[in-house]
Amino acid sequence: MTRRRRSTIDRSPFSRVELWDRKMNGKVYSIYLQNVKPLALRKFTEYQIVHEELIKIVKETLSKYPQEISREHSYMWYIQGIWYVIQRYTDEARQKEVDALYMYWLLLGLNDEILRELAMRLGVKISSIETILGKVGVSLGVSVDTIYQGTKKALQETLHGVDVNPIDVTYSYDPTTGNISEITIIDKITKRKKTIKLYYDSEGRLIRKVEFWG
Repeated sequence: MTRRRRSTIDRSPFSRVELWDRKMNGKVYSIYLQNVKPLALRKFTEYQIVHEELIKIVKETLSKYPQEISREHSYMWYIQGIWYVIQRYTDEARQKEVDALYMYWLLLGLNDEILRELAMRLGVKISSIETILGKVGVSLGVSVDTIYQGTKKALQETLHGVDVNPIDVTYSYDPTTGNISEITIIDKITKRKKTIKLYYDSEGRLIRKVEFWG
């Protein structure tokens, strides 16, 4: 007996927009919010305590490096990343993740000593530069600046001509009510255009949606 063929799911940009539109329906979203808000509130409250401690660690560390205080926000992103890694990984996987985060922010120009100290404050030791580069087969004679310039060039060449937003979405509003009256979606790759017209009742509630291509 042959296995039943699995149905395919349309993952086009248009299907994602339509799915988002359904999820954001007021009635649907209110039910979802009622169920997840108590759980989210507890997690949010717990993280705020952690977040305050991370802020304290960054401020204490940067107090020894006044020239880096203007980049406090970047160091906060880094230490938050380290914290998330610690929550999700252990052993070798954790080491690889924190080393990768360290290299990312180091190549963005953050201070090596500060990056290592912040990680150490969370109980993680960053590997030496030699160890990290050795894992990716880079000669020890290659400078960090050379790696940075090479990575930057590779990214520029890869991203050249690639549109990071393949969909162009525009909205038209009813000047009397302020409600969205029309949504136009254009696929920048295929040039297909989809128009969605929205109709409301006298109280401003959405009652009809008409979609057409053209």
